[in-house]
Formats: sequence, structure tokens, C-alpha cells
Amino acid sequence: MNLPEPRLIDPSSVPPLRWGIIGPGSIADAFASTLLSNTPQRISAVASRTPGRAEAFALRHAIPVAVSSYEELVTRDDVDAVYVANQPTDHAACALLALDAGKPVLVEKPFTKNVERAAEVLSRGRQLGLLVMEAMWTRYLPQSDVARQLLESGAIGEPRLVLADFCQDNRAMARMWRKGHGSPLWDMGIYPIALCQWVLGEPSSIEARGVVLDDGMDAETTAYLTYASGARATFTVSGVVDAPHHATVAGEDGVIEFAQPFVFPSGVGLAGKGFDVPMTWWMDNSPIRRHAGLVYQATAFADYVGRGLVESPLQSHDDSLACLRVAAEITRCLGADPY
Repeated sequence: MNLPEPRLIDPSSVPPLRWGIIGPGSIADAFASTLLSNTPQRISAVASRTPGRAEAFALRHAIPVAVSSYEELVTRDDVDAVYVANQPTDHAACALLALDAGKPVLVEKPFTKNVERAAEVLSRGRQLGLLVMEAMWTRYLPQSDVARQLLESGAIGEPRLVLADFCQDNRAMARMWRKGHGSPLWDMGIYPIALCQWVLGEPSSIEARGVVLDDGMDAETTAYLTYASGARATFTVSGVVDAPHHATVAGEDGVIEFAQPFVFPSGVGLAGKGFDVPMTWWMDNSPIRRHAGLVYQATAFADYVGRGLVESPLQSHDDSLACLRVAAEITRCLGADPY
């Protein structure tokens, strides 16, 4: 049994956008590196309100312009699109700045800190006819398209159960434990939440238990989601222990298993129904590894801009809103307060 090959967009076939980056942190570093190394896309300017930070980022990536004003960046004539990668509490304001300047936006996850602000950004984008896309990069990885084809073809029948774990000891990562910067649930947990949303849609009920620190930050979460179809999903997210990053989709007729870690370019397997049935694998042997996989979402974004789309076909606006609702409800169940 052969698995399908991923349907990838040729980076040379999409418009070569000139990007402006807001928030030159670690994820923007990875984004800039793969963008410049693996696509014809270019970066015209970077902005940070922290003195010296934009200049250092610009020097690392040979970006011609570094500014301290977000307003200046979004209004530049040599910026075609804006990548918003600062802290989640500022995502909505920066995205709105870019849209009002006529620029499509790619907004890091979590998209915003609440669904109301997200809806405002998405509505503005639709009103202006500009693409607004959440940077849920796992949707664009090669293994995701292989899995997408398997699901579309009915290879496992109706999906009935999603299992996932994303556990990594990130206690040394200071930003994850500062209010407003996300938390293990909002930074890491958004990946299994998005996987469940992709496969099963929005849940009808949510239960969650976990560990919440004295300051209200969630440290570990196990969530159980149920759906109107009778399907279930469960996942564990931890910022204090390491465990394999696995993800499984089980259907009436078979199983799809993502190679570990499922959030990086890896692979995907398919097995039929039955105990200990051998799994057939498609493995990603591309030199695009780890966070270099951000290139796939950047290429898709440029393709959508060229096609005049206002939302991603692979991560719709409704998907982004639903994921935020799920994260908010889990947070409520835990009694956490990450923002």
C-alpha cells in the first residue's frame, strides 16, 4: 500500500512578497531564516519597540530597514505583507494597524488573547478585502496534506477519536510564564486544539483538569472533548515535563498516526482496522527540518495573496475563532488566568 504524496506549492510559483516583521523574537528569527533561505520572498523591514532589538535582527538577516514604530513599518511602500510575531496581547492591535494600511497579515498563534478581538480583526480583513491568516503552520506541513488526502478519501472511515500529547519542559523559557505572553496551554496546547478542530470540528462539551500555579498560569492540562457526532478527543499539554509529541486519528476503518514530533516536518502512517495491524508510512525526507517548516505557511500565504483570498482554505477564520473558544473554555475549567 502506497500513501499519497503531499501536494506542495512551488515557492517559485507564488508572488515574491516584500515582508515587514513586527516583533523580532525567536519565532520571527526562524521565520526569517527559512523565508530567505528557501523562497524568493524577501524582508524589507523589521520593527520593535525595544531599543536595539530590531537593529540586531536586521543585521542577522541582512534586512535593510529597522524601525521602532509599528505605524512606520505598516505604511512603508516597500512592504507588501506584515508578519505579526510579538506577544499575543498585542496581536490584534498590530494586525488592525497593518490592515488599515492596506496590508495583508500573517498573525502568529495564539491569534489573539480572546475571540472578541479575533473577530474584530477578521471582520476588518473581510471588509477591506485583505488576507488575514493565523500562523497555524502545522496545517501546511507536508505530512498534514498526506493526512488530509487520507481523510478526504475515507481511508479510515469516519473519524471517531483523536489522541495527542505535547509535553515539553519549558520552565527555562521565561516568556511562557509571563502573563500576556501565552502559557503552556495557549502556546503549546493550541496545536492539539487545532488538530482536533481540523479533524472533528468544534466540540459540544469540554472537560479539563490540570496544574495551575499560584499566579494563575497553567502548567499542565489534560482535556477531554466530545462532539455532536459522538466522536471524542483527549490531549495532554505540559510545560514542566518531557514526553513524546504524538498524535493519532482513529476512525471506524483504520488509524492515521503522525510521526513524532507531530508539530515539525516528520511523517504520517496509515493502518487498517485490527489489533497490531502493520502501519504504512510516508516519511518526510526533505532537508526542511524543524522550524524551517515555517516556509510552507509563508508560501501558502503568498499564494493566497496572489489569488485574492481573504482567508486560508486550510485554516479558516471560523477555525481560528473556534480554537480560541476551546482554549478559553479549557482555561475556565482549570480556573487559570494566563492573561
